[in-house]
Amino acid sequence: MKLKLKVLALILAALSVFSVFAACDASGTSENTTTSAGNGYETTEPTEGQTAEQTAEQTTGQASEQTTGQTSEQTTEVTPDVPDIEKKNYDDIFYLYLEGSCNPIDNYWVEESGNDVLSAALFARQEDILNHLGVELYAWHNTEEDYSSAFKTAVKTKSGAIDLMMTHVSINVAGLVSDGYLTKFNDIPEIDLDADYWNQDFMESLAIDDMYFLGFNDFNILYTYVIAFNKTLLEKYDDVLDKSIYQMVDDHEWTIDKMIDLAKVAYIDNGSVEKNQYGFTGLQWVPWCGFLEGCGINLVEMNDQGNYEVSFYNAQTKDKTIALVGKLKDLAASDYACVDYWSFEITVPFTTNRALMTLSSTNQLTEYLHYDIDFGIVPYPLFDSNQTEYHSLQWGGYLAIPAYFEDEEMVGETIEMLAYYSDGVKVAFYQKLLGKQVADNPDDRHMLEIVWDSVCTDFGQTFENASNDMLYMLPYVTSATSGYELTSYYDSNAQSANKSLENFVKRVVKKNK
Repeated sequence: MKLKLKVLALILAALSVFSVFAACDASGTSENTTTSAGNGYETTEPTEGQTAEQTAEQTTGQASEQTTGQTSEQTTEVTPDVPDIEKKNYDDIFYLYLEGSCNPIDNYWVEESGNDVLSAALFARQEDILNHLGVELYAWHNTEEDYSSAFKTAVKTKSGAIDLMMTHVSINVAGLVSDGYLTKFNDIPEIDLDADYWNQDFMESLAIDDMYFLGFNDFNILYTYVIAFNKTLLEKYDDVLDKSIYQMVDDHEWTIDKMIDLAKVAYIDNGSVEKNQYGFTGLQWVPWCGFLEGCGINLVEMNDQGNYEVSFYNAQTKDKTIALVGKLKDLAASDYACVDYWSFEITVPFTTNRALMTLSSTNQLTEYLHYDIDFGIVPYPLFDSNQTEYHSLQWGGYLAIPAYFEDEEMVGETIEMLAYYSDGVKVAFYQKLLGKQVADNPDDRHMLEIVWDSVCTDFGQTFENASNDMLYMLPYVTSATSGYELTSYYDSNAQSANKSLENFVKRVVKKNK
């Protein structure tokens, strides 16, 4: 009966049509990869004639290299907390539902293992869960339709067709929360939010009256924003740098001013946009928001009274925002940068080897592997050296549990095991992004660890459809081409956005308490 209801829900979901946010451009996968296995496994190259499954089995039990918080010369072995979940046999299927345009299915689930690094790691994770819980994973996704409607259908019909969903922040997350379609993560005892593979700080930033509706853990690997740089071009300017760009990051000297100074040095005027070399290129809009998040400026924060309100221009942040926006507008309008706004066709693509730096999501890095370009990555810069932590904007999917499920214990334990066994997948994803063994690229591996350890989100961006005024504030006020003056724009929009936030929170509390 359960399977019939699930199939019915899948059919119903296919009937609702909706266009997904255009900024989500899922890049193709790279063939230039190696092989990995499940949680705590060291990645290894497959030998000739060896299958990915054999390679994964060969490497089982080896601890994966961890470099978080260390210089690239240092390594240490760290084993994540093992979930206290006894071995059992549910003999059941766990249905994972993906908003597919920004969360490509082959980055989270495979039907069978292939010979590439990520495929082997995903299959190993699925086999580990099957062996430990007797739960088979099955993923389905939606790239063209309104995925939130399919989710609602599954909850309303109590079909059990969805056990966990990966959302996208721009499509009705607020509606799912305020209308009571989600289960709170902190209501499921099998989920241990204190474990180190969960990012409780991230979840806390989206909490409403201490209710965690959206989850984030090592399972979430896509769409964290970074700055990619051309290593070949950077070598030409070693004499003007007193230390490597990686060392700047480690020494907390990688600031917005240092980034702009570096962009200036790399500019070469060859007479036309088609021939010039630029210090900086890329797209404004969502990537541009990452600068504000990176500098610790949020669109929405909780005030001293415990209420969420628009915060990027309040008494505490106003001067900092004015200074940062001024720098960003100057950068976008300068000769040494070629950045585009709203057009998703970049005038000077990073892959032309005519730009020193560009803005990129981690998912987009695999695109560069198909070109003759030696690239590295660093996190978004600090506002200044007084800022103690890096912040890396996450713009992809968060995890959501439906308000209806047939077996809470099975769902909770499977979600917990997915989080735990994602360590090996994460290591494999490093290799996919870097295009080589992580051991051959320790500096960039270290940078990726910093990025993923510093992922952040913004309450206003995540729940932007609770107010039509919120999503467009930061991209517009930071754009060199928007024509908006910061003070007047804030004065015109903040009050209505705050009222919408207040009403949104009230609806959520009333529906879910």
